[in-house]
Amino acid sequence: MKASEDSRSLRFFETVLELKEMHSGLGLTLLSVAVLTVPIPAQPVPETFTLNVPDGPISSKSGSSISLLCQVSPTFNIEPFEVKWYRFDEVNKPTLWYKDHKIQEAIMDPRFKGRVSLTGGLERGIASLRLERVTLEDSGEFVCYINNNNWYEKTCVVLAVSVIGSQPVISVAEARGGGQVNVTCSSEGWSPQPKVTWRNKEGTEITNGQEVQNTTDSQGLVSVSSWLLFSPSESDWLSCIVFLSDEWKTEGRILPVLPGGDYKKGFTVNQVLLVVLPVLFLVIIICALCFIIVFKRKGQIDQGLNVAETKRLIKENPVQSPANQTTSDNKDKLEENPVQSPANLTTTDNKDKPEENPVQSPANLTTIDNEDKPEVQSPANLTTTDNKDKPEGNTVQTPANPTTADNQVDLQGPENPVQSPANLTTTDNEDKLEDLLLGKKVKEEHITTDAKTASLAIRLSQKGKRVQYVKAKDKPDLQQSIHVLGNKGFDSGQHYWKVKIQDDDRKEEKLAWYLGVTKENAQCPLTPQNGFWVLFYEKEVGLHVYVDSVKTPTRQTTPTTVCVFLDCDKHTLSFYDADSGSLLYTFNDVKTTDTLYPVFSPGKRDPQPLKIY
Repeated sequence: MKASEDSRSLRFFETVLELKEMHSGLGLTLLSVAVLTVPIPAQPVPETFTLNVPDGPISSKSGSSISLLCQVSPTFNIEPFEVKWYRFDEVNKPTLWYKDHKIQEAIMDPRFKGRVSLTGGLERGIASLRLERVTLEDSGEFVCYINNNNWYEKTCVVLAVSVIGSQPVISVAEARGGGQVNVTCSSEGWSPQPKVTWRNKEGTEITNGQEVQNTTDSQGLVSVSSWLLFSPSESDWLSCIVFLSDEWKTEGRILPVLPGGDYKKGFTVNQVLLVVLPVLFLVIIICALCFIIVFKRKGQIDQGLNVAETKRLIKENPVQSPANQTTSDNKDKLEENPVQSPANLTTTDNKDKPEENPVQSPANLTTIDNEDKPEVQSPANLTTTDNKDKPEGNTVQTPANPTTADNQVDLQGPENPVQSPANLTTTDNEDKLEDLLLGKKVKEEHITTDAKTASLAIRLSQKGKRVQYVKAKDKPDLQQSIHVLGNKGFDSGQHYWKVKIQDDDRKEEKLAWYLGVTKENAQCPLTPQNGFWVLFYEKEVGLHVYVDSVKTPTRQTTPTTVCVFLDCDKHTLSFYDADSGSLLYTFNDVKTTDTLYPVFSPGKRDPQPLKIY
């Protein structure tokens, strides 16, 4: 066959050379066509071959994707061959089986269906296994087997899956004597066993007095605890780092100070602020209360002065007879503003009050709703001036009807009726709350949760408004983050929503939770660098956030209701205590081109739910 092809190619070239002598341009063109049409012989399949795989284990993080390399040597097309991947001790349950130019899914291991594929290109002799969403159970040996009916080879590839544990929880306890504290750092859910290191503010590792304890649960995950004795005056803060490598690590920080602690070696700046700020806040509240009390008392004094002024005006403007009564600068008629008798004085509701403004007596004031004012008047009819020329003497107050404007009753007509205490209006309470929290009018978002984004250990109820942690009995809890996203996303404008953390009728305190916003496809850990802007709470630590991947404590208050305010235009995210109106924390650099979604987590330390308003 090969000789026949070479002979046909030779005749073709001879024809081209003859045509070239006739016309050089035409000859060159035909020469190019001939070169392109000459078939390239296929690379022969060797009788034997070997397989090349990595020498050592391949490491991967839980939840990621990995490729296990397997390549024939020498290189040739293995598309007609049989390719099989299987676990070392499960030959009859292949992870992936390729035969007759297609994947044979019928007998594949169900654990890997939808997660495996061949990659690299069989035509180039590469039959690598691509494994998606790696789990801890995938750890172990995988066998690569290639067969062409005349010869076969197989070899092993070792996969080592690592699981990154939880963020370290650091606590401080009083030590016996010496002015030192016992600082404990704990983290759970690691595989393999992690290492722990302590560092001070300057980044120097602390090794004196450090002890470490490891425990393994039924799923093979390791929990680690480390503690050391530390003098609070040696550094402003301590850092506990739990890690598998330089890339796979978590870190927590704490101020090593006991609440109310008094150390002989003095106080740090942060300790002084922890004492001064609450005292300053208390002084501000007391001053505000004193101002309110003084303002109310001043109003009562002004009210008493206005009563005295009313009596004086009545004496200076006695009831006049019909023959002598005139007070008009604009020569108004006597019937327009009659002075009513103290015995028969009535006032009508604002809807039916006539245009007159009678001088009312303090003794006999009555109110008639939705009725016309009777025209019983005294023999003398005192008129008032037109609104433009009304003298100040015609502004009269009664003790029963103080007004809300400058403590005066303007007797101009229906625009300024005399009000009773029952008719005074106040600002709506909800408006006051919004102004207090946000400083502006922003419509509250009514958000529910998106069940498709919920972690396996979360239960949703009350139409997605109630979020509760429920650990499955028959499944290991391997998830690092337990949360669910909201059903709405935002990329512009201002938005806020409220979350109830602690019910008033519950005595048990909620031990952990976190709230905030995130991008749709953000990955752990929960830091702004990875697309999570969240406020955390843990009972031992209090409120804290992550700044530059470092745990940073915030205010020490524990709110029962949290208001989350997102300003996409200013790139800020603020958290408020909805009950007191105090600011808990603000992220000032929430810059992203992606849509931001609310995130809700009830934590995984107690079953108490979060409730979304």
